[in-house]
Amino acid sequence: MNKKGFTLIEMLIVIAIISILASVFLVGLRGFRGGAYDSRRISDLQKMQSYLELYYTKNRQYPNVSSWSSLQTELINANLGVASIPNDPLSTQTYYYGVDSSDKQGYVLGAKFSTSDHASLKEPTELDGTVLGVNCDDPIFCIQF
Repeated sequence: MNKKGFTLIEMLIVIAIISILASVFLVGLRGFRGGAYDSRRISDLQKMQSYLELYYTKNRQYPNVSSWSSLQTELINANLGVASIPNDPLSTQTYYYGVDSSDKQGYVLGAKFSTSDHASLKEPTELDGTVLGVNCDDPIFCIQF
């Protein structure tokens, strides 16, 4: 007698193999997602640099605020055409801003990266330590202007 079809054991083995392959794929994908978030963070900081330079051109100083949300309020109220500023792709994290409070002629922007081995954290222009009130220790990427 020749039966066509699969036995229960064969089906369980196939399901187990597919589960193992899917878990390996998803674990590998997690690193790509973190890298994508970090790339977006760099892009967001570049956009913020543009907004802050517009603000400086109009006011001859950078905003004297101490949080990301107050920076957003300041830039929107400055009538620069800025309707909103970028926020971190993960709602549990935020970006950082610090201004030189003595003359308001310099500032630092920061973002917490998903990984501490991102190539940008090794750039010579990337800051470490506390700069203008912002903790820039890795994995926080900071750049000063």
